[in-house]
Amino acid sequence: MRRTALLLALIVVATTCSPAATSPTTPEPTSTVATPTISVSTPTLTPSATPSTAPASGPTPVPRKMMGRATLKTTGAGAAGVRVRVSPMPLSDGRTPGPDATAVTDDSGVYTLTVLTWTPEALASSSSFQAMLEVTPPPGLLVLDVSNVLGGPPGTTGGMLTGRPLILSDLSGPVDITLGPGHIVEGKITSGVTGNPIAGIGVSALGPNSMLIHGGAGDAFEIEATAATDTTGVYRLTVRSGTYAIYTRGPQDAQQRFWSDDPAVFQASLLTVERDITGIDIAVVPVTQLAGYVRSGPSFGDGVEGARVAAYVAGGTPCCRTVGVATTGYGGTFVMYVPPGIYRFVFDPPAGSPYAAQWWRAAAGFATATDVTVGSERIQLDVELARRP
Repeated sequence: MRRTALLLALIVVATTCSPAATSPTTPEPTSTVATPTISVSTPTLTPSATPSTAPASGPTPVPRKMMGRATLKTTGAGAAGVRVRVSPMPLSDGRTPGPDATAVTDDSGVYTLTVLTWTPEALASSSSFQAMLEVTPPPGLLVLDVSNVLGGPPGTTGGMLTGRPLILSDLSGPVDITLGPGHIVEGKITSGVTGNPIAGIGVSALGPNSMLIHGGAGDAFEIEATAATDTTGVYRLTVRSGTYAIYTRGPQDAQQRFWSDDPAVFQASLLTVERDITGIDIAVVPVTQLAGYVRSGPSFGDGVEGARVAAYVAGGTPCCRTVGVATTGYGGTFVMYVPPGIYRFVFDPPAGSPYAAQWWRAAAGFATATDVTVGSERIQLDVELARRP
């Protein structure tokens, strides 16, 4: 009897622990793998990319078809190879309607292009015009006139338009270009360290009163022509008959130098052009800018025009090996570029001036002048001249 009861108890326990007898309400074991609804983010939690790609609200660019013809003033014949570039004006917030558009005249002198611009209404708070125009003729030709342009730098006849951005006042009519012959100034830009030609360097022909020659004084618009060197370091500038200083900023704008008729002296020699000229070469080296103000009194209006500023090698070297020369403009300012070194400076007023020459720190001559150490940082040299005894 006792044995039968024990067998019945074992059967009950085995039946209770069997999976087949598990109650439907008993939770199944938890899986160790996350369910899809937990591991995948819902779309509502992911920021939409639509706002960043949608066009900004506001005006819509308008395509403008432009055309015109470039002709020679002397014969009226079409001029081929004239490059015309149109730059649309941006809104006040910096938005541009589209990229610049460029065309080149064909054998008959005709060009056409399409450029995206804002409407005058959209530009009302930003600008009174829609685009800028730049005309680049082939070597030997000058831009004498452009139709439908507004304003421009002084002297817009006789070549002053060459290489300048101009304001287009009317985009609906043809923009015609009139060209005339000029003189070519040609030279080569090389490294004064290695002797190798330097490609892609900008070169400019400056008028004799350019502020680039005289520092803060001078005419900002006296840039007659600009060009860039080719793969052999050669440049070609087309200019009118006149007098110019040839200037380059050098690689990375760090080796500025004027053409000098004495290659050993860093100075702006003026070049008179009445015909085509070659051999106007410039060797560039690392230089430091020296700027200053020569005056006859304490006021800004006391500038001495035409004063000669000369830099001589110092640091124990006997007088007087000239390294750099500059001339003050009408406001008494000057600029000079010389290699790093130790120099002594003299400030010599023009002939007939009531003021006396003076060395730096009011010294009487080279022997007593103070050395100026020129490194890589720009140096300012301001002096006030005294009257002659």
